[in-house]
Amino acid sequence: MTAAVITDEAVLETTLDIIVDELELDVEPDEVDVRADLIDFYGADSLGLIQVLARVNKQMSIRVPRELAVDLRTVELLVRQIIRIRDGKDGGR
Repeated sequence: MTAAVITDEAVLETTLDIIVDELELDVEPDEVDVRADLIDFYGADSLGLIQVLARVNKQMSIRVPRELAVDLRTVELLVRQIIRIRDGKDGGR
């Protein structure tokens, strides 16, 4: 039995929900600027980014390596990475 493939839109929505929750942002998920730096603009720290990745990995049944946390500092970059992994174009590395 294979897992259902999550759509690009669902990846974005789930990622936004996780970011708002894990970083304890005082905004609705659809109010998050997907191009804003999560550290500089939203005040995240490296631990917060790792927690976001851990939850993304668990909820979406993928593996985004923790080492990439500092490189995936915007929602847009994180979503692109998740989609690459989902599509088998990155191998989770």
